Amino acid sequence: MKRKYISEILKISILMSLTANVYSASDLHKHDYSHISFKDISPEIYYENAENRKMDRADSALEVMRSKKKRDLSDPNSPKKFEGLNNISPEFISSQKPWNKLEDVFPADWPALNKSSQRQLQDLAKTVKVKTVMNHPDLRIIEVAIGPNGILPQFSDPAPGAFHILGGDAEITVGENTVHAYTGTSIKLEPLSLRRIEVKSKEPLKLLWFRWAPNGQEAYLNYGYYLTGTNFHIQPYQANMPDNFEQWDDAVRKKYEVLPFKELKTAAGDNVYKQNLLAVNSLQQKANHGLPLYPGTPAFLFEKDRQWIDFSKLTASSGFFFAADAEKNKELLHTWNKIARMKGVFRAIVPNKLYDFNLSYLSIGPRGKYVTHSHATPEFYYILGGKTEWQINKKKYIAEAGNTYFHSPYYDHEMLGLKEGSAMVALTGSWAPFGDRTVFDKKILFTEALPTQKEESFIQNGFNFHDFKLKKDLGGVLKSMLTLNEAIIDVKEG
Repeated sequence: MKRKYISEILKISILMSLTANVYSASDLHKHDYSHISFKDISPEIYYENAENRKMDRADSALEVMRSKKKRDLSDPNSPKKFEGLNNISPEFISSQKPWNKLEDVFPADWPALNKSSQRQLQDLAKTVKVKTVMNHPDLRIIEVAIGPNGILPQFSDPAPGAFHILGGDAEITVGENTVHAYTGTSIKLEPLSLRRIEVKSKEPLKLLWFRWAPNGQEAYLNYGYYLTGTNFHIQPYQANMPDNFEQWDDAVRKKYEVLPFKELKTAAGDNVYKQNLLAVNSLQQKANHGLPLYPGTPAFLFEKDRQWIDFSKLTASSGFFFAADAEKNKELLHTWNKIARMKGVFRAIVPNKLYDFNLSYLSIGPRGKYVTHSHATPEFYYILGGKTEWQINKKKYIAEAGNTYFHSPYYDHEMLGLKEGSAMVALTGSWAPFGDRTVFDKKILFTEALPTQKEESFIQNGFNFHDFKLKKDLGGVLKSMLTLNEAIIDVKEG
């Protein structure tokens, strides 16, 4: 007897011949579906009905979640659904919207700045581009682009927040800490902290700026996660993620470097910037008794220092809002390990409580299906790459880089990868809603005189914010599948 490996091309041919028919849940229940292509799986198997539930080996665990959702929705003490202005549009397509004016995003005293620094203000508008891509009463998500060698001068914001860099590199100072930051770096922004950005790359800096209302209602966090679709464990082989998956191209991904703090010179004379600085110093002493809101959150974090979650070891104490309910279903966790990669990269931890804001990376393998689910926790996804069919309350969207999706509490949503060889890559976040929203009514104060920007720092027409430098080659997905599931035949020689 001799063992012989079938070539990859022949292997695929055989798989296609074995799966010539589109399989129902009943068919897949009878067969080994680990080699099944997305072309041969009926999407109907993922929707709750009597036949699909009968064939779903995890149905008993999922029925617990379905029943819990019904109880929670009828319980007057449960966190409530969002209504009115809290229930914003579920989709924002940034690529179809123009940049906002600076004054529409930075609530500053623009007449005073224009009077003091008219020419420099014109330069700032050419160098710094901003766009609000999600505008919820609790949370603002803003795309920020700063031209090569451009400067966003020092300012203070009453709202807590975070920066997360998506491209380029810059020296960023917050308070008395300065780092040279690159793609994948998160920067904590305590309320009223002074922050300044000076771009060092030859291409524009790209970052997301998150601003939120602090001290939200934690009842919404960890309250309920409900997986209500069916047959989540049935996934096409194309959705399998390689063990060494990384989302960013190594050429742009580098850990931040700590630099000596460079204190700015105090503005001379009795001008608007000096007045603003004095006002910030006074406000800082009064706010929270001069103490930080999030002392347990590091000032700077690098996403590669964080490991992808091993879902099989997920516990309620991990801090993810879905963990307590998900850990009860090992089949579910096993599927997640096959088709998904997730890591938490920033959390605004409230002392003796949970958090105000949480940010993670999530990737789902090409052609992977995340079946219908929902949760009490409000959530967003900012898409970095891939092409995905998104459904929210049964309405379909096509998710691509730059799109943002909002999941209101208890709203059903699901995702299906549409592009072979291309994983969905996203930043996803959650927050404690109904915090102190008055922070958005207060002024942002610029405390550094607006500089004269170099012409090379002006953002050019046609600049594409959403051309993120992700790893392009996911051929390892198919290669990994063929390696793990290699067909071995015994051939007699005689």
